[in-house]
Amino acid sequence: MIQQKGSHKILASKTEIPMRYYIIAGEHSGDLHGADLIRQIKAIDHYADFWACGGMVMSKAIGKPCRVDGSTMAYMGIDFLKKCYTLWQLLKFCQKGLIGYQPDVVILIDYSGFNMRLAAFAKRNGFRVCYYIPPKIWAHSSRRITKIQRDVDKVLSILPFEVAYYQAQGYHTIDYVGNPLVQKIADHRINPYFRADNRLDDRPIIALLPGSRLDEIRRILPLMVAQVDHTYQFVVAGLRHIPNGLYKAICPPTIQVVYDQTYDLMAVAKAGIIASGTASLEAALFNLLQVVIYKTHPLAYWFYKSMITVKHISLVNLLVNQTVVPELIQYQLTSEKIYATLKGLLSGSGGARQKEAYQTIRRLLGQKHGATEAAKCIVASIKGQF
Repeated sequence: MIQQKGSHKILASKTEIPMRYYIIAGEHSGDLHGADLIRQIKAIDHYADFWACGGMVMSKAIGKPCRVDGSTMAYMGIDFLKKCYTLWQLLKFCQKGLIGYQPDVVILIDYSGFNMRLAAFAKRNGFRVCYYIPPKIWAHSSRRITKIQRDVDKVLSILPFEVAYYQAQGYHTIDYVGNPLVQKIADHRINPYFRADNRLDDRPIIALLPGSRLDEIRRILPLMVAQVDHTYQFVVAGLRHIPNGLYKAICPPTIQVVYDQTYDLMAVAKAGIIASGTASLEAALFNLLQVVIYKTHPLAYWFYKSMITVKHISLVNLLVNQTVVPELIQYQLTSEKIYATLKGLLSGSGGARQKEAYQTIRRLLGQKHGATEAAKCIVASIKGQF
């Protein structure tokens, strides 16, 4: 007999066959988190089988190409609206894949607009749904909690304050599994030859992190590189999944771009100018002084501004609930303000306040291995243990 819809582990002969994991990650950061999660699931369930939407890192972790290339889904704001039809087609493809694959569990990673629609479809069709890195309802709309209650069986959070917030909204099947960045950064082996390998000189380095989406980089990087102080080296953290020509078109010859070496760059830099997102928290864990910036299309900014309910955009400021990292957003964001703020940070007392906050953040995040704990919860969910 087969236990339930989507379950493939108990047949009449009691023969073990692989558990099926259907996993969706829609952006570069989700690809990295998804790959870590896949590796940890495979460490527990050696015969695990995957149907995945993700990027090259997830494909490598699985050992075969993902069914959908997640890099085609990395859109925001106006660019998202332009790609609505493409994303609708991808959603239909993923829904069809879900029905055909009949997984034991559906795992959704971040990317809430797309994934919440998929969660509703999965739940209507009788599948178990786990959400790793859940929607940030605390930032924009607590009303979405009703959809999460209806469509998601288990939420696995990587931010400690989310548990109390979700529970206050009436959703209790949520666990803080630890933040995967803690272990990831602890495990990273810093390249001692980073400067030499990238032909950097001995001047202090200012790291420029313009984000991982094309539209972010086009809007933000030109402002980052418009003014530079030549007593410092300004180095861009480039990503190989972004067309190489984009960085070259924007950056003057005096600014170096290093590819897929963000952690090594953070480890040696004196300070960073960082597009809002995960990189702000990564910088904190590297004890790197930072200025957080962000800019989007004016219409998208107007839309998001009407929805956002939190005071901060930096994860550092959100975690400590105070402004220790300077934030320059939208109309405040000019090249002059970026470098005036950076200069003040390097010469004033703001740097010491940031580093004190970083110690608080380390205590809040704890030492749990996020991907390992999440994998344990997901495998347990198949066995009906939550």
